[in-house]
Amino acid sequence: MMEHDQIILHLTAEVALVPTFATHNSKCLICSTEEVCSMVKIAISGKGGVGKTTLTAMLAYLFAKDGYKVTAIDCDSSINLPTVLGITEEIKPMSELEEIIEERVRGPLGTFKYNPKVDDVFEEFSKRNEFGVRVLALGTIEKGGEGCFCPQNAFLRAILRHAIFRKKDVLLLDMEAGIEHLGRGTARGVDLLIAVIEPGMRSVETLKRIEKLASDIGIERIGVVINKYIDSEATKKLLGEIDKEILGKIAYNQCFIKADLENIPPYELGCEMEAFKEIKRRVIDLIGVGD
Repeated sequence: MMEHDQIILHLTAEVALVPTFATHNSKCLICSTEEVCSMVKIAISGKGGVGKTTLTAMLAYLFAKDGYKVTAIDCDSSINLPTVLGITEEIKPMSELEEIIEERVRGPLGTFKYNPKVDDVFEEFSKRNEFGVRVLALGTIEKGGEGCFCPQNAFLRAILRHAIFRKKDVLLLDMEAGIEHLGRGTARGVDLLIAVIEPGMRSVETLKRIEKLASDIGIERIGVVINKYIDSEATKKLLGEIDKEILGKIAYNQCFIKADLENIPPYELGCEMEAFKEIKRRVIDLIGVGD
C-alpha cells in the first residue's frame, strides 16, 4: 500500500472539515475530480444484540488486512468491540476519566470549555490489536434535551470530533441505535451510516427511527445490512418495505455464536467471511474508497 497524501486538517468546534493537501504520487481513499482526498468515516448503528459490533469488527479486520490504518471506537454503553477484535487488555472508557474531564472541561466561575484538548487522551487510552486496528471505548453520553450540556458530554463529543476530523484511513464507530453521540456538527464528517437490522418488523421500525435521527443531524447516506438472514417469502416481502440501499445479507451462522461464547474473534475460528467481504466491497463502491 502506497503512502497517502498528507492531509492537514483545520478544525473548530462543530464546523465542517476544511482540508489542505500536500500532494505526492500517492493513493487516495476518496477522490473527487480535483483529487481531493480524505479518510473514510462509517457509523454503524442498530438495536442491542442485532450484530452491529460483529459487523464493525469484521470490517475493521478486513480493511486492516488490506493495509488501511483503521481506528474503531466503541460508542455503545455495553463495551464489547475490543474483545471481538482480540484485545484482551482492559480499555478504560473515556466517560470514566473523571479527573481528566474535570481538568480539561471545567473553566473559571463554573464555565465549561466546549472544545477541550483531547489529542493526548485519544492516544493514551487506545489499544491496538495484532492487525494494527486501534480501538477506543467512548462510554455513555447522557441523553437529554437539545440544551443538555455537561462536562462529560462535552469531553466525549470532543473525543469523537478529534477522531472524525483527524488524518486516518478508515474510522468505524460502533453506535447505539439512538446515535446520541453524534451532534449535527460532528455528523457532517460521517460518510456513511450503516443500519444493522434483523428480518422482523421490530427491526424495520428501528431502522425508521435511525433514519429519522440521521436526518435530524444531517447524515444523508444510509445503507442497510440484514443480519441473521433467512431466505423466505415473508422475509423478502418485509425487505421490500426498505427503501434504503441494502449493502448485504449475513446468514445465521453458528460459528459466530461459538466465537462469542469462547470470547475470541470470529476470524480466528475461521468463520465464513464472504458476506462481510461483499459488504466491504459495496461500501467501497458506495462511498468511493480507492483500491
